[in-house]
Amino acid sequence: MKDFTTKEKIVRWNISKAMSCVCESLNKSKLKPKCTQKYKTSMENLKELYNLSQVQVWIICLTCSHYVEREDSSTLRSLANNIDVAAMSIMTWKKEIDNLIEKGFLELYGTKGDFIPVRELKDSLYTNTVFTPQPKHELDEIDFLNTFSERYENRRILGISDYTNQRELARYEIQHQTLPMIQRLIKEIEDCNNRFILYDVANDVLKGGDSSLNETLSDLFDGETRYLVATEMMEEEHILFQKGLIEFCKKGNLSDACITLSDKGRKLVLGEKAFLFEDSINEKNLIKKDYIKEKILFYSEENQKEIDRLKNALKEDKLKQIQKRLKDDGLPVGIAVLLYGAPGTGKTESVMQIAKETGRDIVHVDISEAKSAWFGESEKRIKKIFISYKNACEIAKRKNEKIPILLFNEADAIISKRKNDTSGNCAQTENAIQNILLEELENVKGIFIATTNLVSNLDPAFERRFLFKIKFENPSTEAKTLIWMNKLSWIEEQDAKIFAKTYDFSGGQIDNIVRKIAMNEIITGERPEISEIHEMCKSEKIETPECAKHIGFEF
Repeated sequence: MKDFTTKEKIVRWNISKAMSCVCESLNKSKLKPKCTQKYKTSMENLKELYNLSQVQVWIICLTCSHYVEREDSSTLRSLANNIDVAAMSIMTWKKEIDNLIEKGFLELYGTKGDFIPVRELKDSLYTNTVFTPQPKHELDEIDFLNTFSERYENRRILGISDYTNQRELARYEIQHQTLPMIQRLIKEIEDCNNRFILYDVANDVLKGGDSSLNETLSDLFDGETRYLVATEMMEEEHILFQKGLIEFCKKGNLSDACITLSDKGRKLVLGEKAFLFEDSINEKNLIKKDYIKEKILFYSEENQKEIDRLKNALKEDKLKQIQKRLKDDGLPVGIAVLLYGAPGTGKTESVMQIAKETGRDIVHVDISEAKSAWFGESEKRIKKIFISYKNACEIAKRKNEKIPILLFNEADAIISKRKNDTSGNCAQTENAIQNILLEELENVKGIFIATTNLVSNLDPAFERRFLFKIKFENPSTEAKTLIWMNKLSWIEEQDAKIFAKTYDFSGGQIDNIVRKIAMNEIITGERPEISEIHEMCKSEKIETPECAKHIGFEF
């Protein structure tokens, strides 16, 4: 934003009065202005101030006067009409106009050669300060957005009405309409004011921030119009929401609502630069492969075959070959995996070890966080998860890195059987989330893994979406023996076998016993006896009502 507190050099005589004097003398003069002393003084002052020739000063004065009086652009014909000569007689002025554009006094407006004084020259007339022209240079799209935002945001500081400001912004857009970004937006968005909102939001994205909805609308609109647009925005009925170009990053009410470009909006506005500003994975949800602790897991013979097949498929060279083959055959290239079974059987840890062995990070999705109290927000969050994951995969490919695994852990809540829509808003929201998930699984091009404890409640529509479906059961007696010996290296094999046969524990439940043993050693300073470990095991499982003794009469 331009710093308007900086002191600029004040001119001792009045610039606008001098220009007005020159224009009065030129009006209908047929290029023979009345050379009064006042006119001579004004001309000399202006020529010295701007270091311009006589004809160039005339052009500047006529152009500024025309703009101030009519808020309109000038042409060679309008200048000729003003001084009452045929346009052909001042054709040589075209070269002078081009020179003034090159020097930074004028700028083109539209596609027919119209021109207007540059904004800074007009501002200097309001403040009667020295105008120092900046040589013309080609703006790129980033420069355009920065300058556009300055003009957009400063209009309240300058006391410019929204109508005047919108005309100024429209002229500025037209001057640079050859930029690919502007061509894309004009084709997509008909109303220029809606494009202006996108420009302002895009500039905030470039700066790494979100846009305050209240401030954005205040910069562009006054009075009732502002509240009408705000209402459309808050209800997400505005065309920019309808087209999916912007989205709320924080909703609440108007005073604290924040918006940003959606993934689609970034691609539309920023084009090939969009990847620099794509949604990235939240660091708190990213499990880096280097931080995953390597563990030995024990599976049944059948499970081991399935896990080995999955690991081999996810090795980088094999995955590329598989995806190329699937693509060539016209089949979905994504690898979707469902790990299901009882709690504590090693589903989540298996994902960790697969990621570790294949050298991939994990994008871990907290299902509870994806569900929002705001109606309609949950669907957006789920959609955003897949957009962010897709972007993360694209970035990884650009860097020649391995794509991460997208993990929906304990996904029971969103892959269970769909509810009757008449059950209420909650059921409708959950069904909408499932529809989005089904669609994304159909189109995912990366690696998606879901874990669930309740496969009996799995919606049939999800079953065919999973390429691998691996059931995890409590380990066999042999596997449990190996787990006990691996976790407690100091116990005898015979004791490990007894624990394995006596207690039908999952790997997670055995981990609990191991933790209790570690706590006992710290508290007492001694390793527990085998009999004490048996007591710990007996209290591991909670008694169910079916196991309780009957009280009362029996027949």
